[in-house]
Amino acid sequence: MDRVTDPKQAAPRYQQVAADLQSRIEAGRYAVGAALPTEQELCVDYAVSRYTVREALRRLALQGLVRRRQGSGTEVIATQPPATYLHAMRSITELYEYAADTRLDILSAEVATEDDETNRMLGRRPGRAWLRMEALRRTRAGAPINVTRIWIHDDFAAVAPEIPGLPGPIHRLIEERYGAQVGEVVQEFAAEPFPEDAARLLGAAPGAPSVRLIRRYLGEGDRPLIVSISWHPAESFSYTMRLRREDVSG
Repeated sequence: MDRVTDPKQAAPRYQQVAADLQSRIEAGRYAVGAALPTEQELCVDYAVSRYTVREALRRLALQGLVRRRQGSGTEVIATQPPATYLHAMRSITELYEYAADTRLDILSAEVATEDDETNRMLGRRPGRAWLRMEALRRTRAGAPINVTRIWIHDDFAAVAPEIPGLPGPIHRLIEERYGAQVGEVVQEFAAEPFPEDAARLLGAAPGAPSVRLIRRYLGEGDRPLIVSISWHPAESFSYTMRLRREDVSG
C-alpha cells in the first residue's frame, strides 16, 4: 500500500496525494489511456477522505493529466502537464516571430504523391508530388506545443536538408532560395479528436480533444507553396486576434 503519511509536511493532504499520483503517472505506473483506481480505492490507498481524493483528482484534471467522466472513473490523458502557448498573430511577420521563438524537430521527410482527396484539401491538382515532413514543435525550453505535418511544393524540395535546426520559418527560406513570395496565409481552425499518431507523440490519449490548425502559404495565383496541419491539445491552446475598425471616409 502506497501512502503519503508524513503529518509534518506543510502541504495539505490533497496536494500530497495529487503530487504522488502525478509521480506515478510520470513513472508510467498509470499509462496514458488507463484508468486510475476508483475514488474508494484511493481513499484506502492513501488513508484519506473522499473529499481529499476528489480535490486531488480535480487538481490533476486542471493540469491536463487526467479526464474525469461521470460514472466512468478517471482516465489518464497525458504524462506531463501540457505547455500552454498563446498564439497572437496578425501578419506574416508575426508568423516569422512565432517560428523564431519556437523549435521545430523534424521527425521524418520524404517526397510523396498524396491521394486525390488530400491534394484537394491542400489546394493542388491531384497526382502532384510534395515534400512531406512530420515534426514536433517545441518551446525553446523543450516543452512540446503541437504535432505538425508539413507539405512543401515539390519545386522547393531541395530545401529539405536545410530545415532541421532552421532558426526561422520555412517560408522565409523558400523566399530567399527561390524568390517565390508568400502573399497570403490562410488559417483554418477546427476541433477534432487527436489522431492516434499525433496523440502518441504528445503523450496524449488517442481521441482526446485537439484543435487542428491548417495553414496554407499562398504565392502568386493562390499557388500553395507550403501547407501545414498541426494538432494542439485543446486544453492548452489559445488564439487571439485583434480587429481594427476600417477607416470610413466622409
